[in-house]
Amino acid sequence: MELLQLMYGTNIIRIEDEVKKIAKSYAGDLDDFNFTRLNLKETSIETVVEEAQTLPFLTDRKVLVIDDALIFTANKNTGSVNHNIDLLLDYLTKKNDDTMILFTVYTEKLDNRKKLTKVLKEKGKVTEINEMTERELSLYVESVLNQENIEIHSEALELLLERTSYKYENVHNELSKLLLYTDGDITLEDVKEVVSISLEQNVFLLTEFILKNEKEKAVQLGRELILQKEEPMKLLHLIIGQFRLFYQVKILNQQGYQEDNIAKALKVHPYRVKLALRHVRKFPLENLLSKMMLCRDIDYKFKSSYLDRNTLFELFILEI
Repeated sequence: MELLQLMYGTNIIRIEDEVKKIAKSYAGDLDDFNFTRLNLKETSIETVVEEAQTLPFLTDRKVLVIDDALIFTANKNTGSVNHNIDLLLDYLTKKNDDTMILFTVYTEKLDNRKKLTKVLKEKGKVTEINEMTERELSLYVESVLNQENIEIHSEALELLLERTSYKYENVHNELSKLLLYTDGDITLEDVKEVVSISLEQNVFLLTEFILKNEKEKAVQLGRELILQKEEPMKLLHLIIGQFRLFYQVKILNQQGYQEDNIAKALKVHPYRVKLALRHVRKFPLENLLSKMMLCRDIDYKFKSSYLDRNTLFELFILEI
């Protein structure tokens, strides 16, 4: 097993699950003697290297997790610590201890131009933690429920994944709620009663209502989201992003790209592409482009007007 590893991605819960799995596979049951966690926003490289080279107490192996390892990215360190990168480079190059070091950073990409990143790739293992596919999420749900001797009806599973936008973090949280709620197998009604609709799913519905010219439904949903403390400006930008996605998906689909290829080209979750394809076929490209232009104009009004933002948002829905 590689003693130097770096995990990166935007799915915090899935990265955390992977860290615990790898740590346990190396050191067994984790405790204060064999498991240490440090954060590079508040911990110096000197401390990290010293901890890595310190022999474990009352155990043969130990794991050191280093969170917020922005030193492997192009992002600036937001902490108050100035890091001695040369010291870490020297340690990684000459590492001869038995400490497993797991670096984690919540980012979409690393800076592969950095010598530090190149050295870690050469001496250890770098893993990108991606969102799960629909199949992987279904297997994950079933594996969790199997441990509790619980089954989930097929239509209930489908709705669970839809309401959580096929995102592992959302599925993880909502599944925990379902397990607390249900006394037996999980039904469609259980999911309807317990599982929250994700913001992404609501924004998609809002965009769909706008495209179908169902103004009353769009205004009602917009009001509900604002009551849930969602900022009108944030909702506006999410809707603009959704229209942009629709437009891009429409163009790529007309060029012969398939669902998976579109997701890779646009670097978005396949589920978003799947939903977009389901609807963009109904609307001409010119229609989507005109909506994007209207969004741009309304965005300017938002930023320059002194009117109440909630009122402006409803006017936006009615105008577009």
